[in-house]
Amino acid sequence: MAALASTTLLLAACSRDQPEAELEDPAAELPPAAVDPAAPAAAADVSGFTPLPTTNQVLAANPIGRSDPFASDRPAPRPAAPAPGTAAAQPQPARPAPPPPLQLPPDFRFSGVIRVGASPQAMVQFGPNTGAVGIGELGDHNTDLLPAGWVVSSIDVDRGRLVLRQGGQTVTAEL
Repeated sequence: MAALASTTLLLAACSRDQPEAELEDPAAELPPAAVDPAAPAAAADVSGFTPLPTTNQVLAANPIGRSDPFASDRPAPRPAAPAPGTAAAQPQPARPAPPPPLQLPPDFRFSGVIRVGASPQAMVQFGPNTGAVGIGELGDHNTDLLPAGWVVSSIDVDRGRLVLRQGGQTVTAEL
């Protein structure tokens, strides 16, 4: 019953018995246009402007894809400009040659691998010393079985490999 009463009230409020509000057309206040909208615009003076390229010119100037798909996206670094008052043709010092590849010392011998629990060990001889080294051991710091500054990087028991590192270089010894 309440639903019927509210529906009746709603319909009565929305009925057209009340006068509509007068709305004015904003276009009616404007004066008639002096120019016919269908007429083409007059050509403007473009003598001082550079003409834009055509679509075909733009497409031809920007080829699709890359001539070398494996080239770096970064531009090559440019040498710094010479300071004022210095010779422009001053030769640049050459980059130092990369260090030679790391090689095992002649008195180093790798003779085997063992596993002690879960820890792999490598059997080595360095000079007069013989024993086992583990991953992370550093020569001349916590063992005398490696050259000074060399560290055991990895030991592969299954393949019989020992990887040693000095600085950024590594060398692999195999059985």
